[in-house]
Amino acid sequence: MSIGLFMLLMVGAAVAVRFAPFLPERLRIPVSLAVLLGFLIWAPFTLDGFRTFQMTRITVWVIVIMGLNILTGYNGQISLGHGALVAVGAYTAAILMDSTEQISFVDANPWPFWSTIIVAGGLTAILGLLLGIPALRLSGPYLAIATLALVISLPSIIRKYDGFTGGGIGIRVGRTQPPGFLDGILNLDEWLYFLALFTAVLMLLLAWGILRGPLGRAFMAVRDSEVAAAAMGIDVARTKVTAFTISAFYAGVAGGLFTQVNGTITPESISIVESINFLVAIVIGGLASMMGSVIGAAAIIFLPTEGPELVGQIPYLQTDVVERAPGAIQGFLVILVMLLMPRGLAGFAHRLAALRPAAVVEGLRATPGRLRSRVEDARGGLFSLWDARPWNRQKPSHPDRPDGGEGG
Repeated sequence: MSIGLFMLLMVGAAVAVRFAPFLPERLRIPVSLAVLLGFLIWAPFTLDGFRTFQMTRITVWVIVIMGLNILTGYNGQISLGHGALVAVGAYTAAILMDSTEQISFVDANPWPFWSTIIVAGGLTAILGLLLGIPALRLSGPYLAIATLALVISLPSIIRKYDGFTGGGIGIRVGRTQPPGFLDGILNLDEWLYFLALFTAVLMLLLAWGILRGPLGRAFMAVRDSEVAAAAMGIDVARTKVTAFTISAFYAGVAGGLFTQVNGTITPESISIVESINFLVAIVIGGLASMMGSVIGAAAIIFLPTEGPELVGQIPYLQTDVVERAPGAIQGFLVILVMLLMPRGLAGFAHRLAALRPAAVVEGLRATPGRLRSRVEDARGGLFSLWDARPWNRQKPSHPDRPDGGEGG
C-alpha cells in the first residue's frame, strides 16, 4: 500500500469516528485516538521497509518536537539548539552500548538498550537544568541565538575528544536487535518501529499529564505574562528552568532512540538544519498543541521525500527547481501557515471540527461584506499614507473620499 493511501485511510477513519452520530460526545475523541493508534500498529505490516523506516523516524522526532513544544509553545522560551541535546542523548546511548577499546573504561559490556535510553534522558535533563539557569537572563531572539551557538559548537567539541566520542568517525554500535521472544514474529525494522512507537506514546501520555496539571498551567501563565504569573504566586524562574529541564529530557530520550534505530552516531548525524527544523515543525504543526507536534514531525520527514515528486508533476518546471523543492516547499508552507493559520495545522483542524453547517452558511453570506470593508480600509490607509508625505502638505481633493480630502 502506498503511503498516501495509508495516510488517507487513517485520517479519514479517525475523522469519521470523531463525528460519528452513534457515539456519545465524550467517547468520540478517545475512540478516534484509538483508531489512529490501531492504524499505526498496522503500518509496518502493510508498508514497505523504507516507509516503515520513515514512520520510525517520525515517532523519534515526535518526542523531540513534543519536548520543544513544552518549552516554546507552552512556556514561551525559544530554542534553536535542541539538535545539540538530541546529539548528547544519542552519544550517551552509543557510549554505553559500545564495547570497543576507546571507551572500555566505562563498561566493557554493552548496557541493555532500554537502560541507555533512560540514562540518555536523565543525563540530558541534567544538562538542560545547567543550561536553563543562565538562560533565565535571556529571552526571545537572544535566547534563540544562544541555543543556536550550542548546536554550532558541539561538533567541534565532539571531534576534540575523539578518544571518548570516536571523533569524526563517530561510534557504530549496530541497530538494536529484537529480543529473543520476538524471533520469527517481528523483523528488525518492525521491532525498531514498535520500540519507537511505544516510547513516543509513553512520552506523549507523560506530556499530557504534565500539561493538564498545575505545572502545565504554570508554564502557560509564565508564557502569557511573567508579571501576572509572579503576582499569582508562581515562581517564574523555577518554572522556566523546569520547562527547560523537561524539554531536554525529551530530547535525550529521542537521542537514545536515534542510536537504537540508526546504529551509529557521528558529529554530522544531527545537523544545524535539523535543529532548526524542530522549531519549524512546531510552527507548521501548531504551537502549544500535542497534535501539532505529531503533524510537524510528519511534515519534516515527508517534505524532503514527497516534495520533489509533487513539484515534478507541475508542467514546465526545470529539473533544478524540482531538486530544490524540499526547501522551497517547506519555506512556502511556513509562510502560508504563519499568514493564514497562526495556530498551525492542528489549530486549523480544531477550528474546522468546531464549525457547524449554519455557521458556515452565515460566514459565506458575510464574506462579500467583509471583503468590501477590508478594501475600503486599505484604500483609506493608502490615502492617509499619501497625505502624510512631507512633499504633500497641500493635499489635493480626493473625489472618492466622503470629506473630499479636506480633513486635517
